[in-house]
Amino acid sequence: MAVLDGSPHKALAGEPWHISATGLEPGTQVRLVAEHADIGGLPWKAEAVLAGDGTVDTAVQRSDKGTYEGLDQAGLFWSARPDSKEKPAGTFTPGLAPDRITISLEVDGESVASQEVERLRVLPGVERVPIREEGVVGTLFLPEQEGPRPAMVVFGGSEGGVFEPSAAIHASHGYVTLALAYFRLEGLPDDLVEIPLETVERGLAWLAKHPRVRADAIGVWGASKGAELALLSASRFPQLRAVVAKSPSAVAWEGISDERGDHRSSWTEGGQPVPFLPWVAFTSRIGANFAWTKLRHEPFATRPMYEHGLADREAAERAAIAVERIDGPVLLVSGGRDEVWPASEMADMIMDRLKAHDHPFDDVHLHYEGAGHQIVTPYSPTTVNWLTIPGGMIENLGSSPEANAQASADSWAKINAFLTQRLGE
Repeated sequence: MAVLDGSPHKALAGEPWHISATGLEPGTQVRLVAEHADIGGLPWKAEAVLAGDGTVDTAVQRSDKGTYEGLDQAGLFWSARPDSKEKPAGTFTPGLAPDRITISLEVDGESVASQEVERLRVLPGVERVPIREEGVVGTLFLPEQEGPRPAMVVFGGSEGGVFEPSAAIHASHGYVTLALAYFRLEGLPDDLVEIPLETVERGLAWLAKHPRVRADAIGVWGASKGAELALLSASRFPQLRAVVAKSPSAVAWEGISDERGDHRSSWTEGGQPVPFLPWVAFTSRIGANFAWTKLRHEPFATRPMYEHGLADREAAERAAIAVERIDGPVLLVSGGRDEVWPASEMADMIMDRLKAHDHPFDDVHLHYEGAGHQIVTPYSPTTVNWLTIPGGMIENLGSSPEANAQASADSWAKINAFLTQRLGE
């Protein structure tokens, strides 16, 4: 009798699964199917076809066909695709609830065994606390471990609100984490335009005096526009002792608004706009003469808009983030085929600036030439590579599902090791 084993039955997001089956007739070709739904209820499905000598094991056997091919222990998870005629608004959207994945073993088109595994983003014992006090808007996650702990501030990107999944995962690793909102939530600006850096300053002050926090061991994590804010904040606030910036920016950019032609900085400090670099949208000067209606139906790359801005070296220098002021090491993660903005080139600019100023820390740039903007938690689906942004336009994130999955897996362990080394356990 065929026996399917997916272990562990429950795993924190980012941890590996081992999928195997025994009790099969030698030479039997089997199909493994993994099915689950995202936070909006959209079904996702992945498949792998394997053959063995009575056993199959995704860690040692190649998939001959399916949603992925070759040897890849994580393939049955990152290769999941929407199993619906409905087109998703963008990448796989996780929530905090367990992601329940049903794995089925099929022989000759019939299911002979199945098992449910769970991907967790928050471990039992981690406490979630909404924060709306002292001008701080966000969600605090308190780990199960007692006593003062290292802490992290987590910023989301241009979607706004609070980015809870990453904060919850880091809290499950033992950090007190504050998912801090900076726009598009009650009491905050609606658009990513002229966001006061004092928003971060208030959050840091509030976090530092929390009894569960070690005030001398606070780091910051940000992705995309949140990476820009993370680097900018750490250059201003020395209490931030480590920075993880995924798909980062070397400069402060023009803000993002539904109003076209609203050319203002993304950030302010002391009531004054932070010097910024403008980007040029959809003009013949950058070879992007698109119709706005078309952009609502097909993914497009925003990278040329930012490349055009960076071409003005003097303006880029005026808007450069003073990363040399950061009182701790910086870890950057970038993909060479990022179509949102030139993250790898900007990461190189950051590293060059740190070296030029003899930054006295072990700074790291994890560069993945084949990857795009979507470098996520390992074992997460990477097959949908676009995102619907304000105005209904569809943004191309760049690269291939395979390359993004590989970059996600490699960077994950290195990010965790970096945080442990700098902030402690």
